[in-house]
Amino acid sequence: MVSMKDETTYVNGIKSDKLLKSNIEDVFFKSTRDLEWLSPDDIVLLKPALNSHYPYPSTTHPQAVQVISRILTDKGAKVVVGDQSGIRSVLHHPGGVLRGSTRDNFIKASKGTADEENFISFEEEGWEEGFYHYKSSKTPSWPDGFYLTHWIKKADHIISLPRLSTHTQAGATLGFKNMVGCLRDDSRLEFHTNGPYNFPIKNGARGSGLKSVNDHSGTFFEKIVEISDALREKLRITLFVATQAQTTFGPNRQLLEIGKLKIAKAYVSNLKPGLVFASVDPVATESFALAILKYLRISSPILPKTFERLLLLSKNNTNKMDKTHVIDHPYIQHSMKLGFGEIASEIEYENVSDHIQQIVDEILNST
Repeated sequence: MVSMKDETTYVNGIKSDKLLKSNIEDVFFKSTRDLEWLSPDDIVLLKPALNSHYPYPSTTHPQAVQVISRILTDKGAKVVVGDQSGIRSVLHHPGGVLRGSTRDNFIKASKGTADEENFISFEEEGWEEGFYHYKSSKTPSWPDGFYLTHWIKKADHIISLPRLSTHTQAGATLGFKNMVGCLRDDSRLEFHTNGPYNFPIKNGARGSGLKSVNDHSGTFFEKIVEISDALREKLRITLFVATQAQTTFGPNRQLLEIGKLKIAKAYVSNLKPGLVFASVDPVATESFALAILKYLRISSPILPKTFERLLLLSKNNTNKMDKTHVIDHPYIQHSMKLGFGEIASEIEYENVSDHIQQIVDEILNST
């Protein structure tokens, strides 16, 4: 196990797009203590959020992947970028891939600018060969355990690169939710049954023979958080590039797409300044991201939020997030209970106004 005691959340403001690259580098080096854990030929898995083919902010900012991949490669690491898109986009079952390609989604979402040679679509690795079973005392919400990509075992280090977005089912899709992309599709179906709006997921899995049975445990959020137990010894940092954020619907650019018809488009907020932030502590990063998302929701126009509320009605976990203090959010509560870390308290800002710092501090410390 690598010891990294610096649990500071490093936050850089981005004054212009031209400065994004240098700020990603700066935050990355500060939060990893100049890559003190890296040795030549180490395998580093970069885990972006590639739920679909839609570009940033529906998926991870391509520069986050490009810049960090280049830094690690220059240091002698073997870099693997890997993910598996959502069931509505990519469907995998014991007989192989029935539909879609995460690799294609990666190229489309990155607009062809990212290097795809080191990209791994987890579904291409094989149903049995590419995934392994995981179960521990820290995953009680998964009584039978779950299956996830064998790259969790193969990697020496893991870096999470989520995006900042609301989520129709989970309310928010941030660092912990990013790890859903490591699951095999039978395990994906299992945890979705505990959440709202499971019908589209079940419908997306038609023809696969995979079962979706609700165990009525009500452990939707807990299952999401517990995935990270499988990588807690290898996760080095969680890093966000947040120059934009989806602040309604999500995770995709719209709720439904029927041919060329796009229904309920996600509202995209522009952050001024844009932010790059990261921490060794996944709970600190998650709580800071939640605070920023709550701030953006507060400052977003009323019409998109009202439309979201009317369309999603009582099952809207996004609106529940608005009313829930960060410390009380199930992501935060359960991850702290499992010993993943603590809510952000030591925050080092650079080029972020006192006004924004004060607002974030108030949101984080509300009880």
